[in-house]
Amino acid sequence: MFLLVFILCFSIMESPCSMLATCVQTDMLPYTGGSRFGAYYQTSMAHPHATTLVLALFRRVYISALLTVYIDGNSSNHLNWDTYKPVVILPYNVTASSINPQGTYFKTVDSCVAYANRVIKAAEGLEWLLLLEDDVWVCNRINPRLLTHDMNGQCIVKYKVDSWGDDAPGDCYGGCGGYVLRGSFLRNMHVDRGYIDDMLTKIGKSIASDELLSALFYRSNGTIGWTADYSEQMTSQPVIVHKVKDFYHSKVTCSAMDLI
Repeated sequence: MFLLVFILCFSIMESPCSMLATCVQTDMLPYTGGSRFGAYYQTSMAHPHATTLVLALFRRVYISALLTVYIDGNSSNHLNWDTYKPVVILPYNVTASSINPQGTYFKTVDSCVAYANRVIKAAEGLEWLLLLEDDVWVCNRINPRLLTHDMNGQCIVKYKVDSWGDDAPGDCYGGCGGYVLRGSFLRNMHVDRGYIDDMLTKIGKSIASDELLSALFYRSNGTIGWTADYSEQMTSQPVIVHKVKDFYHSKVTCSAMDLI
């Protein structure tokens, strides 16, 4: 009986190549102009095949959008970045990077501030900034009419309340890969060193970039909420899909790659 259930579950799971085909074969929304989109991509280059795919999918949808990249860990696995122009590669700073390049966790005030400032810099001149990660696929154009918050993605109520110290700063938690941030808000966001220091002291451990951004958004009276264009699983009409990790550790060859 267990074997039958396992086979049934396995059979209905969508394969990595099938997911990629769904992504690239989605009918592209027309470009309406007006909204200036860009992306910030912090990567350790630990998953070069996944990184190449993330970049190719982004450029397929946003041909001329500015891409700002920070290679966390100063990896020697370099790509031909000219392929992905317009692109800005921010200089590596060993004293202000993540303690775990394959995640994004910070344990000092300086590294937290440096991360926030990189995101703010990436938003210069943009209306919306997309946070890319090694597991984020851009399958279609984001509809700006669906972006009603300063931080748009999923809304998880009272998520990880205990990790904030005494109180949760807000009801929704965001800031991970695939979230779309309002550029004008970022450019006016207050990066409060004292507040960050107090938060690190309270939680007594390193802080993840998504927790950090959520806290800073609430500190500056920003809003975090849900948008229909964000998903954590492949859908029939995908736009932004987060947590696609199937291409991390092996070079999967798919015929759908020819469509990118």
